[in-house]
Amino acid sequence: MSKIKYTETALLMIDIQNGFYHPESQMGKNVGVENRQKNIPIFENLVDFSRNHKIPIFWSQQIHFEGDLTRKNKKLKTHMQKQKFTPCLRGTFEIDLYDKIKHLCHPKDFIIEKHRASLFFDTNLETKLKMLGIRNLIIAGCNTEFCVAHTIRDAYARDFEMIVVQDAVAGIDPKLHQNCLEIFQAYFSEVVLFQELDGFFE
Repeated sequence: MSKIKYTETALLMIDIQNGFYHPESQMGKNVGVENRQKNIPIFENLVDFSRNHKIPIFWSQQIHFEGDLTRKNKKLKTHMQKQKFTPCLRGTFEIDLYDKIKHLCHPKDFIIEKHRASLFFDTNLETKLKMLGIRNLIIAGCNTEFCVAHTIRDAYARDFEMIVVQDAVAGIDPKLHQNCLEIFQAYFSEVVLFQELDGFFE
C-alpha cells in the first residue's frame, strides 16, 4: 500500500457543535446525543495527532436561518421537517463548538461556516485546501448519514483522498450510519479506527 504525506493532509472536524452534541439542544431533546458524545475522547486524540504532525485543522460551523426562504418555498418535506426540529439556528448557543471540545480549537485553526450539509457547498474550503497544498483529508464528526456523507462525496468529486476515522464519526440512525461506513469504504475512502491511522502515512 502506498502511503500519504502528513504535509499534504488536513483534518476536517464536521459539525462538532452544541446543536449536535449538547443534551439540551433540539437534537438532544428529540433524538439524543449519547452516540455522538462517545466520540469525544477520539476527537482529543485526533487533534493531538494533527498538531504533532503539523496537520491543519478545519472546524465546520453549521448555521441555519429561521426565515430561510429556500427551505420555506419547497413543496416537498425537507429533512428538518421530517425530523421535526431544526438544529443550529443562528443566534442560539447551538451554533457554537460543543462546550466540552471547544478548548481544542486554536486561533490558528480554520472555521468554515456552512448553511447546507456539505462542507464544500458554497464555502471557501476548497480554495483554502488548495492554497495549503492539501490532497488528503482525515474525516471526523457528524452526522454520518448526512453532513459527513455529503462532504465525503463532494471531496471525492474534487479528487481528494480520504481517511474516515470510524470511531470519530457518528450518526442519528445506527443502520444508516453503518450503511454509510460500508459505502465510504467501498467507493470513497479508507475507513479505519484511530489506532490504525498512523499506518497510512510516510
